[in-house]
Amino acid sequence: MEFAELVIVFAVTITISNIASRILPMIPAPLIQIFLGVILGLTEWGQSIDFEPELFLVMIIAPLLFREGEKADISSILKNFDTILFLAFGGVILTLIGVGATLSFLLPSVPLAACFAFGAALGPTDAVAVGSLSGRVNIPKKAMHILEGEGLLNDASGVTAFQFALGALITGTFSAVNAGFTLVISSIGGALIGFLLVWLKQKVIDLIEKASARDVTGYLLIELLLPFLAYVLAEVVDVSGIIAAVAAGVLQASGFRRITVFDAELSSLSQSTWTTIVFTLNALVFIFLGIELTQVFSPVWADSIYPNWLLLLTILLISIMLFVIRFVSISLFYVFKDGRKKFKKQLNEVLILTFGGVKGTVSLATIFILPFSINNLIFYQRSLLLFLTAGVILVTLIVGVLVLPMLTETEEAVETDLNALMILEEVVGVLRKDLEELPRDSKEFLATEAVIENYQERIRDLYLEDLSDDERQEVQEIQALILSIERDGLDKSYRSGKLSANGYRFYSRFLSRFEHSITSQILSFIGFWFIVGRRVLRIILHPKMFWQRRHSDRQTFITEEDIQGIRDTYQKNTQLIIESLENLTDVYDEAMVQFFIQQRKAEGIKMISGNLISAWMIQQESLFTKRMLRGYYLERKIVDEYEEAEKITMFSANTYRRNINLLESYTMNKPSDNFSFQFAIRAKTKKFRENVMKKE
Repeated sequence: MEFAELVIVFAVTITISNIASRILPMIPAPLIQIFLGVILGLTEWGQSIDFEPELFLVMIIAPLLFREGEKADISSILKNFDTILFLAFGGVILTLIGVGATLSFLLPSVPLAACFAFGAALGPTDAVAVGSLSGRVNIPKKAMHILEGEGLLNDASGVTAFQFALGALITGTFSAVNAGFTLVISSIGGALIGFLLVWLKQKVIDLIEKASARDVTGYLLIELLLPFLAYVLAEVVDVSGIIAAVAAGVLQASGFRRITVFDAELSSLSQSTWTTIVFTLNALVFIFLGIELTQVFSPVWADSIYPNWLLLLTILLISIMLFVIRFVSISLFYVFKDGRKKFKKQLNEVLILTFGGVKGTVSLATIFILPFSINNLIFYQRSLLLFLTAGVILVTLIVGVLVLPMLTETEEAVETDLNALMILEEVVGVLRKDLEELPRDSKEFLATEAVIENYQERIRDLYLEDLSDDERQEVQEIQALILSIERDGLDKSYRSGKLSANGYRFYSRFLSRFEHSITSQILSFIGFWFIVGRRVLRIILHPKMFWQRRHSDRQTFITEEDIQGIRDTYQKNTQLIIESLENLTDVYDEAMVQFFIQQRKAEGIKMISGNLISAWMIQQESLFTKRMLRGYYLERKIVDEYEEAEKITMFSANTYRRNINLLESYTMNKPSDNFSFQFAIRAKTKKFRENVMKKE
């Protein structure tokens, strides 16, 4: 039961870290996860965790490196292979020596082999941490490819170097010749194991296909098993499991790709699955870091052997040494490769590579391998080295957050895709012609109008993409304010009895759709408060109302009384929204505020005429789905025409088609709603009969 509780706690913590990183994109996700880990470490769950170092390599590092190898851009790595090779091996060795010597000088009581093991653990860089440092950092492609390639190779070299240093710590002997020979044999053996395993995997798949038993889930499970099998099998035969996992990942991605529906479905499922797994594993490492900080902080901080100021100074000096070693070694390499004349032009790239070499997942997971005892004697310095490693990782992350934005250009606003706009506008034009041939009182007319409104929303979204982050944040905050007023007015009408539970649920569905369009990317705390915080607060303050409206009797269609209640509530909300927006002209851009005011007034006119409610209701009908499919057909046809006329490239056309396919699949799989369109037809029939009776 305790294990199940821990799994649930970690799952909740990882989810919270993901949400928090979206709400506060200016703070790197690793820092948020470390903070949550510290909080978790102060609880009984965190204090009860006993880390198993070997499990880190096989359960976390192996799949992460496998996926990095699978995603690696081999062509870009080969273009910069000399730089990557130097950083991956030469950089790790220089870091091992420089950091190890520095730690031995500052803390002489730590065994020299342990100091070198500490230096080896801090050798690997973390490209994932670099990518998550800030959403505003736009690292040049060449520098990013070098950092990614380095992260792929130096993970293996760093872990291997650490294992040699650890062996020297345990046995008390070390031979550079034997270590070098063993490293070569271990690396070649690991690569062969990775190759063998991928070859065997392909043979198994061939047998499955010959037996006509292929299955997407089965194939995905085989792929997910590869990194674990590669690592374990390599370690069994005493070669590098890390290199085996990397080699398996690279070979897995470089295999022959067949263009079939089955392979496309497998690729899509594999991509989404691995994205979740990689985020989860990286989050786990930084959460473990936070937990470990709470476990080692008190004994290390309270230990009288090392003054606290010396510990902090050691972390600071080692962090500085890491960046100095990296800058000097990269500078010398660039001067040797391209000469002094070109170095001035390359200085910015050198600085990006220097401060992009932050430490993270692999460093922490590697240092955990340190044993608790050596030759039956307690290894007291283990907690100290864990504490120092955690401190150095934090410092490098913070330095990266502060320095990298100064060295890179801020991310430019994405220009509006004019071709995409023109395609959507043409679809709307064709659909409007369809309207002219349909009776205004027919369901087909209403469904087509709803489809047109859907396309107009997509057009507005494309315009929003052209806005800067600050402008998008303003738009989101205004939309969140509107949503908050809507929900407050809706709850007030329900509590006062002016709106039935059935009408409340119908209105809520409309607001949920609006809320989903707002929260596609949370950019600010204000927006989050209006969207989530106030909603939670309403449930806490009025739990009885929330329970009643959720469990009251549901009707298969709404009555005219419900419609009138919805209309009255909407009009009151409209008045409050317009008054609130008019008071915000000094806070937000006036043109933007006026846009939302005019949009609300136009929707208010539709509400009075009854078209707005009809448009909401028709979207629950299968007819709406059919008309949407008609729109996707037209959109795909226009894309083909643009490609044939060479207005767009083949790659752009494929991107548009991919988006259409996603929308089409989502529309086809959209669950049905409990609300029926019966009321709209009955209401129109009733009015028609009344008009006929009046004329008679």
